[in-house]
Amino acid sequence: MTKDLEKQEKKVRKTEGQIEAIVKVAQRLFEKKGYEQVGMREISAAANKSPMQLYRLGLDKQDLLAEVIIRVNAQQIKHIQAFSQTQKQTATQFIEAYLLDLYKQDITIKSIRKEGAAFGWKWSEKYETLIIEQLMQIIQPISDALLHEKFDGIQARCFGIWSLYYVGYRNAVMNNGNAQSCLEAIKPSLSLLLRK
Repeated sequence: MTKDLEKQEKKVRKTEGQIEAIVKVAQRLFEKKGYEQVGMREISAAANKSPMQLYRLGLDKQDLLAEVIIRVNAQQIKHIQAFSQTQKQTATQFIEAYLLDLYKQDITIKSIRKEGAAFGWKWSEKYETLIIEQLMQIIQPISDALLHEKFDGIQARCFGIWSLYYVGYRNAVMNNGNAQSCLEAIKPSLSLLLRK
C-alpha cells in the first residue's frame, strides 16, 4: 500500500469518525428538544465544531436527522428475528410476535421516531433510498412467513401490514400506549390482511 493511499484511508476514517460523533450529538439533541427546536449552531457547539466544519463534512440538519434514522434502523435490523421454516408458529402467530417486538423497540426510541416521521419529507432522495432499503430488510421476515404459507399478493400484504404497524404505533406516540396495546389496536385489520 502506498503512503498516499494510506494517508487517504486515514483521512476517510477520521472524517467518518467525526460524522459519527456529530450524528450522536444531533440524535441526543433531537430526542431532547425536537428537530425544529435545534439549530445547526447548537449541534456544532455541542460537537465542539463550527457550523462551517459541519457543512464542509457535507452535513446539514435534514441530513443529520436522516443519518440518525439510518443508525436507529440499523440497530433494529441487527436484532431482526428471521422467519424459520422449522418454527411451530403459523405466519399469523409469527407476524404478531414480530410486530410486538418491533413495537417494544420503537417505543424505547419514541421521541426520535416521532421526529423522523414528522420531518422525513425534508431529507434528500439519497437518504430516502437508503431508508427504504432498510425498511425492506425490516419487512423481509414478514414476507418470508407469508411466502412459507403460500399467501398470494405478498408484496401488497407486506405494505398493508407495515401501514397498519404505523397506525398502531400512533397509539404509543399519541396515547403513551405500550407495545401490547399497539398490537391490539391493529389486530382486527391485521386479521383481514392475513386471510387467504
